[in-house]
Parts: sequence; structure tokens; C-alpha cells
Amino acid sequence: MRSPTIAIYFVQKCLQNLQQQPDLQLKLLNQNHISPSLLKQANARIPAENYANLCRDTMQAMGDELMGFGAQAQKLGCWTTMTELAANAPSLGEALKRLTRFYRLIPWGLNTNLEIHNDIASISLTPNTANSEFDPYLYESFLFYIHRTANWLIGRQIPLHRVDFSFSKQPHAAEYWNLFLTKNIHYQQDHAQIQFSASLLEQNVNISAQALEKFLNHVNLAMITQRYTSKSWYYKVSSLVEATLQNKPSFADLAKVLNIHPHTLRNYLRQEGFQYQEIKDRVRCDTAIFHLSSMGCSVEETAFLIGFSEPSAFIRSFKKWTGTKPMAYKRRG
Repeated sequence: MRSPTIAIYFVQKCLQNLQQQPDLQLKLLNQNHISPSLLKQANARIPAENYANLCRDTMQAMGDELMGFGAQAQKLGCWTTMTELAANAPSLGEALKRLTRFYRLIPWGLNTNLEIHNDIASISLTPNTANSEFDPYLYESFLFYIHRTANWLIGRQIPLHRVDFSFSKQPHAAEYWNLFLTKNIHYQQDHAQIQFSASLLEQNVNISAQALEKFLNHVNLAMITQRYTSKSWYYKVSSLVEATLQNKPSFADLAKVLNIHPHTLRNYLRQEGFQYQEIKDRVRCDTAIFHLSSMGCSVEETAFLIGFSEPSAFIRSFKKWTGTKPMAYKRRG
């Protein structure tokens, strides 16, 4: 299974509050096998595992789980304490009540609330004071972590009905699908929130001591690389593309495997906001980055593994996907 990748924007944000410490920034990048040159490439991507490790190391270096984005530093261990409280709850609803109450007690600048209206549950973030402004990265990251924690607590993907942000649409907005698995995202709303079916709040939480220990051993990695089966057509098609990269099946071949007419499949993908070529390119890009940066494969080997007959064609495509040549991703040392 390919390693997912993440946009270089998140690496830039992770290091943003260390700009006065360039030596430390460089050390963190190098120890996590991220080439500093990629920070200048707007379309660059890195393995999600590298980013997860970078987040962990940056938090430890700063002594702040919010990496300087909160109103005050959040001591290391806060997320662990909250997770232990949530994991020992009898249901998802009770777990999320504990989570939101816990973060209301921490002076980080935002209020967390769990509310239910009709059949919809929402978890929202609002500034403590009317004039407070926080970086979009704080809202993106915290809602992402809450959603991934909720998934982990019940062992399944929780489909989000919608995601709201109080800020305007960002240049990296296309990345939100990878974070929240929905394209129903709205901007300049009254507050930031995620919404999902309230019936899921009744789901039991049954986390063993071993599962909790494994999760807490590297929370960032567990969250960022989390993958549960999704009923979306995007997930079904991308999984098939990944499994058949070297065979280079046609779209009609994939539709046949899924037992659906190609025209109908295209319509389903379009309803979710995707085109087949977009999915195919993302899978190829992620897989190529994984083989180059994590497996140490050559450019020629990587080209073959993702279905290119000529390395030159692969190099051209890779540059189109990421803005740079494959050699920039070759793992050093």
C-alpha cells in the first residue's frame, strides 16, 4: 500500500514559528529526510510519515503541542491526557464531550463545543475573545485531529456532512479533501466546525490498553497516516488504480471490475468533485514519492513501478505534478 503524501504547505507551517532559528529548522528538516529545496516549490509534496515525524520533533523542540499557533504554549502531554480520558469513555458521544470540556480548560485561545441539532452533531471552534485572530493552520489541524481521533475511537471512518471555516478560501484548499474526505467545505462562516450524523455518537468506544499505548506512542503518525475503508467512489477507484499501476488498465477496465458502466462511474466521480485523470495522477505521484524517498529506488525503477515505459516521460509528468524533478526526492544518507 502506497504511503500518502502531503502538500509542502504543511511543512512550511510546521516550521513557521522557528523562523528566528534557521539552524534548528535545518536540523529538523534533515533528520526527517525533507530536502530544504522543496520548501521553495509551491506544488511539492512529501510522504505523510515524514511530516508526522517533523510535527512530533518540532513540538518537542518547542515544548509546545501547538507549535506556537495558540494564544499560549500547550504543554507536552496535554493531547495524551485528553486521549486517555476519551478512550475510557463508554461511547463516542461521551468521549467527544470529554474532549471538548478538556480543551475548554486550556488557555489556548479557542473554545471547543459539541452540539446536536436535529440529526446532526457538530464540533466547533470559536475564539475566546471577539478580536482574537488565529492562523488558518490552527483551525485546519485541530479539526483534522478531532475527526481522526473520533475515527480511531470507534474504528471506522466517520463521513463528514460538511466542514466550515471562518477564514477565506486558501491557496491550498484542494488539500482539504485529503484531510477531511469531503468536498462540502465552506468558507467565511461564523465559526469553524465539522458536522456528522448524530447517530454515530451512540457508537461504543472499546479501546484496549495495548491499542491506546500504540496510538500514543506516535499520535501524529497514527493520525496523519490513518486509513479506513470509505464508501466513496474516489476511494474505490484510487484503491484499484494503486493495485494495478504496472498493468495500466483503462478506465473501462476499472469500471468493469467495479461492475458499473463507465459513464455512470464518471458521473459518480464528478458528483464527488473528481475526474479520473486527477485520481490517477495523485496515486502515481504519491507512489513515486514513496519509492524515491522511502525505498531508495532509482528514477528508472520508480518510472517502471508506476507504469511508465520511459523514464523521460515519467520525469516530465513528475515535474508537472510537483514542480520539481524526481532527483529532489531521492533520500540522502
